[in-house]
Amino acid sequence: MFLTQRQKQILQLLLENQTGVTIKQIEENLGISRRTVYREFGDLKNNNLKIVNQKSKYFLSGDTKELQEVKQMVRTSHSQSVMSIDKREKAIAATLLISTEPCKIIQFALDLNVSEATIQNDLNSVEKSLSRYHIKLIRKKGVGLLVEAPEKVRRQVFVDIMLNEINEYDFFKYLHDDIKSNDPFLTMIDKQMLLIVDSCLKESIFNNIQIDTDQKMIELILIFAATLKRTMAGCKLDFIQPAENSLKYQGYVYRFMALFAKTTSMQVEQNDISYLANKLLACDYHNTYLTYNERELAISVKVKNFVQSVSEEVRWDFKRDPNFMTKLTKHIISLVQHRVALLPDTPSEILTGLSRKFDKLYAAIQRYWHVDFPDNHLTDSEMQLILLYFANEYTSQNNNRNLSALVICENGIGTSAILSARLKKEFSEIKQIKVSRVSTLNQIDLSQYNLIFSTLKLKGFSRDYQLVSPLLLDNEIKRIKNYLKDYEAKYPLDNAQPLVENHHKDSASRLAKMSISTLFCSELVNGITVRHLEYNSQDLIAVIQECLAHSDSTLIRKQMPVAKNLLKRVRMAPVGIPNSHIALLHTRSPEITRCSFTMFDLDNEISLLSMDHDTIQVKRILLMLAPDNLTDSEEQLLSMVSSMIIMSDSNLNLFTNGDQEQIKDALADLFLGEIRKELTSSKNLKA
Repeated sequence: MFLTQRQKQILQLLLENQTGVTIKQIEENLGISRRTVYREFGDLKNNNLKIVNQKSKYFLSGDTKELQEVKQMVRTSHSQSVMSIDKREKAIAATLLISTEPCKIIQFALDLNVSEATIQNDLNSVEKSLSRYHIKLIRKKGVGLLVEAPEKVRRQVFVDIMLNEINEYDFFKYLHDDIKSNDPFLTMIDKQMLLIVDSCLKESIFNNIQIDTDQKMIELILIFAATLKRTMAGCKLDFIQPAENSLKYQGYVYRFMALFAKTTSMQVEQNDISYLANKLLACDYHNTYLTYNERELAISVKVKNFVQSVSEEVRWDFKRDPNFMTKLTKHIISLVQHRVALLPDTPSEILTGLSRKFDKLYAAIQRYWHVDFPDNHLTDSEMQLILLYFANEYTSQNNNRNLSALVICENGIGTSAILSARLKKEFSEIKQIKVSRVSTLNQIDLSQYNLIFSTLKLKGFSRDYQLVSPLLLDNEIKRIKNYLKDYEAKYPLDNAQPLVENHHKDSASRLAKMSISTLFCSELVNGITVRHLEYNSQDLIAVIQECLAHSDSTLIRKQMPVAKNLLKRVRMAPVGIPNSHIALLHTRSPEITRCSFTMFDLDNEISLLSMDHDTIQVKRILLMLAPDNLTDSEEQLLSMVSSMIIMSDSNLNLFTNGDQEQIKDALADLFLGEIRKELTSSKNLKA
């Protein structure tokens, strides 16, 4: 028998309360409406489960043996997840976009296990969402539902929806194992078509290009499959301009089509070849700098100016790492083009703590955002999320005056050695020099080099560089000296000083506060635990309830108000940490007796949105709880912990994979560092 996760929860409640539970208790425990409870009761009764109502209390009817069988069924039954409204609307939109025939409301209702009235309501939201991409939803009485849009837009939006909803692991497991799936997104395109496309891509294309992520591989499989499905139904693209340098990729597409034609007869047009070749070029790691369209390119130029202005203001070279620039540019393009919803304009502790720690950097970001993007208003939370990218880069990078240089040349021998020798002789501040051929650039971490010199023009290169001749002529030496003078003025040696300065005067008062803070830090660190949730649900609401149930019994007086606070926070904005496998849940409540920090390792990963709107697979929940009556000092210390988590890739790895003792030690170091800073400040004041 199939039971939804929600039905399992209802049955569990009924089994645990044999004297009965009220509808209100079920509503509060599961966070659902009365109407939904009655609908679930109806479905359970259809499965021959006896739910009896006596004096407004509901309980399971049956003898001991029958109730034991129900308990066993709850434990062993396969579970169907209840699809969220947002996911259901995306499933409807994706189906309409890929379909070559009108769709029926009744079919959506049957496929998604909801009423026709619910689908009608969903369609209103779907219509608004699609209109942002200039896609029109058409309702034809007696015919059905269809969408009207340029073919290129239709395919791209379809693939974007799919990529946001499909988990990489589930996709490849479904594709390569002999299993079936109830996931509407995995089954949106016929599995046999996906298998043929995957096989042909492996034989004709995947060995000829470099794909750096699984998601890009899935993207190509979906793009090719969607194109073939639509083309075979006679749906034609308008004129597609072949991208510059896309000729070899067109050759790969022709090779793919020749293989595909052995399995299925079809006619393909040049526009399809150009379209697919452009997509291949965009996904090829060697050509990632060519992936922006005309509008995105204009935004990326603004981002470069924005980062340059912030760098000069705080005297820190943020443009050194292309990965930072790529991630930030991608995020800002999504914001400016309204591809994602802004975070709500409400305080987020994890981001607010960051803006206090890096107040000067944050002020510069705010100032120059309004200069470079005057028409794009961001909420405070979104602006703080931009700060997160900069702060992460600031703590990860080591800017110093022992400059390192990368020399790029045609073959990496001969003239490059002459150029390296000349650079060392003329510029004593350049301590390290590495030589690279153009063909091996993709294997080099460019962020490790302050300066880049090249004997070749590098079209579309992601970093600023100095074009020089192998012999380094006198006029070039003069130009480089001027460049270095400007570089050192923008990013001087003293840039490693903290971006935040605190001044205190009252030593006695500060000493008292320090002793209280030290005790608070010690109690918080000693209370840190890492726990394991076995067989956890993949529904976030259920996971929150499980985390609270497994928390220290002296920590929470009443769980329900705390659970409601956490759910309210989750619904307000994403809680996943960008570029990680962790989510931070935090709340304050009078029902919480003290501050605590607990980590829960999940048996089953759950898919969540991260703060930068990407979907991540969460394998550890970080639960930070605090009472309502926190002092300013305690609030600041908790903010320090939140900020530390997201401060660098090494910290993200620690909080994702670290054990209890490692995390305790790291937080103890953080607090000891803060105490030392306070003591040093006291000495400086006396001096």
